[in-house]
Amino acid sequence: MPKVSQEYLDARRRGIVEAARTVFAEKGFTAAPMAAIVKASGLSTGTFYRYFPSKAALVAEIVGGRDGTEEGGFPAGETPRELLRRLTSYVTPPGASVDHARLVIQIWAEAAVSEDLAAVAVSRHTALRDHLARLYARTREDARREPTAAGPEPTAADTTRAEAALAALVGYAVLASVRAPTDFAALGREIETSFG
Repeated sequence: MPKVSQEYLDARRRGIVEAARTVFAEKGFTAAPMAAIVKASGLSTGTFYRYFPSKAALVAEIVGGRDGTEEGGFPAGETPRELLRRLTSYVTPPGASVDHARLVIQIWAEAAVSEDLAAVAVSRHTALRDHLARLYARTREDARREPTAAGPEPTAADTTRAEAALAALVGYAVLASVRAPTDFAALGREIETSFG
């Protein structure tokens, strides 16, 4: 039997995750049967379960995914405003599907009752918050024109500002997930202006 490449395996894993995102966005984590996710993936049940042995493992994979990071870390040279614009673009109707917004809200709701999921969600949230706080510190240092080789350390104010920005983005996702009658373009610009 020929050996399957790692790229092929990784692509198959990403396909499963995308199928699960679609099913979870439509039905919710709790109501989505694994059989529906297996069917959406186009794989046999046995093959599917070799990648993800449980719904919890699949949810944890999704939680560990798209949050503003790229593979291997955060994009270099991005400003706070650019990061916030990118994060809002994931859920801004009508250009983006509300599926991601629904997933964001479901993740936080499920994390409220699942310690394992909460640990993953909080870890990803903390990494994003700390990254945004470092961007704020770098922007402040650049404004003073006294850059240091190691980069500035974020202050408590930088961290609080980053936390407030992410809280605003969660609220933004809530509104998008229910298709609230909101001017999302204006709201996104306000978040960028206030927190960027």
